[in-house]
Order: sequence, then C-alpha cells, then structure tokens
Amino acid sequence: MAKSKKSILALRGKTLTEKAYDTLRRAIIQGEFEEGSFLSVPDVMKKYGIGRTPFREACNRLHHEQILEVVSRRGYLVPEISFRTVREWLEVRVLLEGVIAGLAALRAKPEQIGEFEVLGEWSWSEISSQAEYVDMVESNTEFHLHLARMTQNRELVRLAQEILERTERLSYIELRSSSVQPAEIHALHAPMVDAIRRRDPVAARRAVIADIRNGERHLFGRDVSEHDEEIWGPSKEEEAEADASPSS
Repeated sequence: MAKSKKSILALRGKTLTEKAYDTLRRAIIQGEFEEGSFLSVPDVMKKYGIGRTPFREACNRLHHEQILEVVSRRGYLVPEISFRTVREWLEVRVLLEGVIAGLAALRAKPEQIGEFEVLGEWSWSEISSQAEYVDMVESNTEFHLHLARMTQNRELVRLAQEILERTERLSYIELRSSSVQPAEIHALHAPMVDAIRRRDPVAARRAVIADIRNGERHLFGRDVSEHDEEIWGPSKEEEAEADASPSS
C-alpha cells in the first residue's frame, strides 16, 4: 500500500519503537488488518521491517490506547468497533466540535483563517490514487484540528486531537464503504470556512455538526446521536423568526 508523503516524512528522526508504533497504528487505522484478526508477529516484522522488541513495545502502546487488545496465549487482536463505541465517539465530536467551532469563529486570527481556507480546499481534492485517498483523510483530520487551534485554547486542541485520532479509523471505513465524492465534502466544508470568515459562531457550530452528521449517515444510513435541539436550543435567528411568524 502506498504511503502518503506526509506519513513518510513523519517517520524521519524517530526511534525504532516510535517508527514501529506509527507504522502499525497507520496500518490498523487504514484497514490493512481485518477487524477481529490477530497480528502475525513474523508476517508483520517481515512486511514492515520491524524488529521484535520495537514490535512488542509498539503493540503495548497501541493496547494502552485501546487500538489493540491482548488475548492470553493468542497475541494482539485488532478489535471490532462496536456500534455503541462509534455512537459515543460521534456524540463526543458533536458536543466538543460544536463548542470549538463557536469559539473559533470569535477568536480566530486573520492568518489562521487564511490557513483554514487553504486546508478546506485540500480536504476535498479529487482522488485518483491510493496515496491521494490517504492524503484526503489526513487533510480532513488536519482541517478539523486546525479549527480547534483557532480557539486559542490548548486543552481544546488536545481533546480534539485525541477524539480525531480515534475516529480517523471511521473515515477510512466510511470512504471504503460508501460513494463519498469530493464535491460532497466541499459542500460540507465550505459553510464552515464561510462561517469562520464571517465570525458567525452559530453558523460555524451548525456547519461542523452537519459535517459530522453526514459521516454518520454514510456509515449507518441514519444519525446515531440524538437530542441536538435539546442540548443546543434554537438559534437567535430561529427564535426571531418564530416570534415574527403569525400564530396558528
């Protein structure tokens, strides 16, 4: 499988264990190992050029991050992702990124908005090769992470990075199992960029939630998280429209 330029550059200057960790984590997230299968130590070492000690240390780290499971006398297992896990991940994303988008619209620096516009363009480029397929997912992750950076809040950036790393695996599953087109991604990302540019926190929040909801529908055919309206309530514009409309 071809590696993106970003992935190759990321491996430079790292220890053997760090390289093994990055390589295995990327392979698991991108679906090179089937869910429910065990890692074959000889096969993995041969295919990726990983030594036994770096392999073990990398797998222990991946186990700590709940990406791998350890089964006594069987080895390291690539676990299947349960519906409940996915629902919880996406619910966290809706809540967290909704707040992030609102703050970003108010706090983003002009140069950050310019970078956000560029990332928005990269995140929906046409796909003509496997390497570009990988780049598309990585660019999408960077797009959402940059949104968090524009809040100027390091804790929100840390939380966003953690949940985005967990759900990146879902992006590969979504793209492999559906007919997602670059134009559709652009239609979802463009309103986010526009809302940030206009400093509109309500529109920014709604745009990022619409993006996450779209991913849910591609994965499951429906929304899996609930109660957005109860959590967020109507926008000021909707309240004004409701007040202005004649009563029935």
